[in-house]
Amino acid sequence: MDGTVCPMRQILLHPGFHKTGTSSVQHFLWINRETLEPYFDLRMFRHMKPVARLAALFSRTGNPLDLVDMVSLLDDVFDEFPVRSDKDLLISCEGLAGHLPGWPNVKDYSAVPTLMTYMAGYLAEKFPDAQVKLIFTTRNSHDWLYSAYRHHLRSHRLTLDFKAFAAAFKSASNLDVVINDVADVLAPLPVMFLPMADALTHPLGPGAALVDQMNVPAAVRANLKPVGKGNEGPSDALWDKFLKLNRSNLPDKAVADQKTALAQSSELGGWKTV
Repeated sequence: MDGTVCPMRQILLHPGFHKTGTSSVQHFLWINRETLEPYFDLRMFRHMKPVARLAALFSRTGNPLDLVDMVSLLDDVFDEFPVRSDKDLLISCEGLAGHLPGWPNVKDYSAVPTLMTYMAGYLAEKFPDAQVKLIFTTRNSHDWLYSAYRHHLRSHRLTLDFKAFAAAFKSASNLDVVINDVADVLAPLPVMFLPMADALTHPLGPGAALVDQMNVPAAVRANLKPVGKGNEGPSDALWDKFLKLNRSNLPDKAVADQKTALAQSSELGGWKTV
């Protein structure tokens, strides 16, 4: 024995929030998955789909009865994608926080404390030898609201202008309140936050800032492939076109097809490295 003390096994749960660099984080994790594989297991939306769908339902209804299948669905996920007993686990999936506010019948993130109680409680019971931690990525109120607004303009037939949308969903943008509520219900489990503005200063991009929380040697982290953030897209003119289409008398399919064509021609959703 060389006297080295191995760090306690840990599970880091990153459930969002939406529009806080999560796509960039997950892109980084995925392209570096082979390098990181010796140090922790990675689970994202592709692994957590059934649980994310249930979380989305609960965020719409707020009905606790909708969560009765949560444990069995989590069992199914970990049966299909087993976690190694000697490795850490990183779960990054904003779908576990339910729908992005602005979705029909989703006013805010009030479902998140309950959802995290289920998730963290399950993980602590299933992996009693591990320290369960939560980390939320955050963003300032205005930028979060504008990003959420653009998402809904593209994805749904939203007809509000940004000023009206921001007024309607202002309370949802106070992410610190949600984190404090989660910390209260999960105490003494650690609940951390990582502002997007800080994560973007990392030389390798925001995903690397999350990996810094894991037990990965510094020499390995320094040689990971960098990823910046998703392309924010062209000027506001594109979003004005989406709004006009949403407000038009065109059938839903025609609107969706035209928005898809506009998005493709503008390379919306592309990636750029740091």
